Amino acid sequence: MALSGQNVALITVVLIWILGWFGWSPLIRYGVPALLLLPYLALVGVSPSITRAVIMGFTVLAALALGRGRPDPYGLMALTAGVCLLLFPLWLLDIGFQLSFLAVLALTLSAKAAGKLPGRWPMWVRLALVATVLAELGTLPVIAATFGQMPLVGLPANLLAGVVMAALVPLGFLAGLLGPAAIAVNWLVGPLAALLLGIVEVFGQAPVMTWGQVSPAGFVAYAVCAGAGVLWLWGRINFRTVLGVALACTLLTLLPGRLHPAREIVYLDVGQGDATLIRLPHLTVLVDAGGSVNSDYDVGGKTVVPALRALGVRKLDVIIGTHADTDHMEGISGVLRALPVGELWIGQRKTDDPVLTTVLDAAKEQGVPVREVRRGDQIASDDATITVLWPVGNVWSTEDNENSVAVRLQSGAWTTAILGDLPDPTENYLGLGHLDLLKVAHHGSRFSTDAELLTQATPRDAVISVGRNTYGHPHPDVLGRLATAGVKVWRTDGMGTIRWPIP
Repeated sequence: MALSGQNVALITVVLIWILGWFGWSPLIRYGVPALLLLPYLALVGVSPSITRAVIMGFTVLAALALGRGRPDPYGLMALTAGVCLLLFPLWLLDIGFQLSFLAVLALTLSAKAAGKLPGRWPMWVRLALVATVLAELGTLPVIAATFGQMPLVGLPANLLAGVVMAALVPLGFLAGLLGPAAIAVNWLVGPLAALLLGIVEVFGQAPVMTWGQVSPAGFVAYAVCAGAGVLWLWGRINFRTVLGVALACTLLTLLPGRLHPAREIVYLDVGQGDATLIRLPHLTVLVDAGGSVNSDYDVGGKTVVPALRALGVRKLDVIIGTHADTDHMEGISGVLRALPVGELWIGQRKTDDPVLTTVLDAAKEQGVPVREVRRGDQIASDDATITVLWPVGNVWSTEDNENSVAVRLQSGAWTTAILGDLPDPTENYLGLGHLDLLKVAHHGSRFSTDAELLTQATPRDAVISVGRNTYGHPHPDVLGRLATAGVKVWRTDGMGTIRWPIP
């Protein structure tokens, strides 16, 4: 339920009907509701969608009160957008502003679209159907690009909720005005509110369509399809042409991904923490998922999952939790609850660690098998192999860092390694051999990535996953050792997410 045009329309329609019932002139009948919209905006607070609705509603009502008729819808939208952006220029980048205007722009085609439906249906049914569909189609590219998913039950959910809201919004507004006397209407408001929440709860359990990142070509394809649809509504082209355009645009946008499937490592920017995605055509592995120390912010659910969806990742074959530090493993719980996962790999299974316990509980809830891996365990796909280098058979230490799961990824002659928070000298026992790319252990701590490791691995490039911190990461000594070894350093705190192709 968005606080926007629907609320304004429902309230003003009721006021207009009441004033018209008393037989008052258009100046009062439309002028009073127009003036009441201003304190209503102050009451609910300024936001893009409600401000847009109030300005548009005020303009229409003022024009009707003065006998000027209904304003042109596109001129009205341009006027409203101009006023909003003059007052709040940064709203242009606000998702609420974009969705609000795109939805209204699509709704201007409601009458044309309703005329295409069978005439035996009542007009109010046709308008309800097309309004919901048009609003969803008009906002589709922004929703897909921003949230990485699309709901599949918008049409039935909005139709049912719309019927309830038509009664609930005016009654709820009246209850707010009546104060203690609202008991006269709350006997009806309460059940209606409960019914609306019930609709949300039921449809909220429905599956959603995951969506990858929308490229510029995707937006162009959408614009071409939308243009064809508008021309059809205006009778300029036939429906077969629209279907042909939609099919062609769909194939053109799907083809590149099918011809060139992802083959890369993505070092996600999760601030001070680690989250690394390994993408192969038939294997997707996430190593750690970040976390937020001394905070309740869900890095996994609010940062990692949206990033995965933007990349078009719909499932994970394996999640590797390197060790039970918050900044590595905490976010895995949110990922487990949001995406299908084949298997969870961990190193040391501790029974007294709250972070690991939460992750294991989430895996159990989702039915994800947990595997304690040891040196030599591996998984292979698409001419690439991921091999566990650490831990060894027995528990090496009581320290989490020294039991970090370390893995090597080899694709042909190209090799990289992800070492968790392993310190020296433990990382020197791995037998890394030559590396083309090194994921620096422990965010560049001075206790990791010593000269011996660099001499052994001779990497050309190194990635450091790090954010603002009080630990001094990455330490100047580590940066100095990397520079002396001639290694080029790439850091997520300066570059954001880093995407590295796998040969």
